[in-house]
Amino acid sequence: MPRTTLFFFNFFLASLLLFSFAAHAQNKIALEEKRKKLTKEIEITSSLLKKTKNNKTAAYDQYVTLQNQIERRESLVQTIENEVIASEENILRNLTIIQSLEQDLEKMKQEYGRLVRNSFRRQFYTSPLLFILSSDNLNQAFRRWLFLRKYNRFRNGQVVAIAATQEMLSKKINSIETEKQEKEALLLEMVGQKSKLQKELEEKNGLLMALINDEGKLRQELKQKQAERAQLDRMIESVISAEIAKKIAKENAQKDVRDNNRKRSTSEESNANSKNLEKVEDLASNQFKKLRGKLPWPVEGGVIARNFGRQKHPTLKNIEITNNGIDIRSSEEAPVKSIFEGAVAGVQYIPGHDYTVILQHGNYYSVYSNLSETSVNKGDKVNAGAILGKLSTNPISGAAELHFELWQEKERLNPANWIK
Repeated sequence: MPRTTLFFFNFFLASLLLFSFAAHAQNKIALEEKRKKLTKEIEITSSLLKKTKNNKTAAYDQYVTLQNQIERRESLVQTIENEVIASEENILRNLTIIQSLEQDLEKMKQEYGRLVRNSFRRQFYTSPLLFILSSDNLNQAFRRWLFLRKYNRFRNGQVVAIAATQEMLSKKINSIETEKQEKEALLLEMVGQKSKLQKELEEKNGLLMALINDEGKLRQELKQKQAERAQLDRMIESVISAEIAKKIAKENAQKDVRDNNRKRSTSEESNANSKNLEKVEDLASNQFKKLRGKLPWPVEGGVIARNFGRQKHPTLKNIEITNNGIDIRSSEEAPVKSIFEGAVAGVQYIPGHDYTVILQHGNYYSVYSNLSETSVNKGDKVNAGAILGKLSTNPISGAAELHFELWQEKERLNPANWIK
């Protein structure tokens, strides 16, 4: 292979290696993080299931928890399958690269052999010094000296290139062996997860049959929960409406002050004061809005048990339930923390939901329900991460579950889109 062609081939091969490695490494890290997250969530739900396993009165709660666990385990199995596929593709890429490296290495060795033989023949008949001294003039002697210098550099470069290619080849071979071992471990884990999934599906079907047979009790419990949730909704709406009315009254009062000041000052000064007031009012809202998707979880080590919005009842046919927020399961008496700095707009005890704390963040409101106790009072200023209270535990199901809502004035938001 000519020297120029070989250079570009090596450059292309190096670029291919770097790009392939970077893309695979990035995908591998993302899949590993997802697998770890799902595994952690399954550990939490498994712990909850153990608490309710022998409690017949908690069959419905057990069914919902098991359904969440099955969904996460199915996602985990799919994630592991994707990891195995990515691993297989990377092994094939590395095998192709190894084949190219071996071919390139053989060509470089052959070319280097020709260089050594040619150099040996030239030195056998003449010496480099005689080659330069036999020049017709000084200019030719200089050109011959440059030629010999470049020739020796190229030959030395070939030695370095061969060594580097051999080292790269060795690393790729070792990489394939490591990848194969990781792939085997993933396959074993996938088999284990599929086996657990099958058992959980059978257990879920058994619970479903038991719940269907006790449909009357379920409908009665649902009716009671809906009444408790309606009371919670009225309380939240009442607090937020009061805060909005207070804000409107304050704005009207400020407007009256500005109107009076306008009569005693210039128009420019009045407009400047108005803009400054608007900036102060909107600062908290803008800061909160910028953190969409980045806000911290209100409880640590939690897992979302029920999602936001309208959804079918897990067991009752033709019944839909509406969740104005999300329900996050965590450990017993877990500290509930503020997701952002703000003011306590309301604190109230609601049967079925224990203590509920509402924080105001400009035009936004965060709601924390199912607290066994709280350490804040209405009007308090709290910082982000401040502990609002402890999570309460359901005495029947044994589940510690935070009901968490987000509002933008009177509009309900999906909290899952706002927290990390």
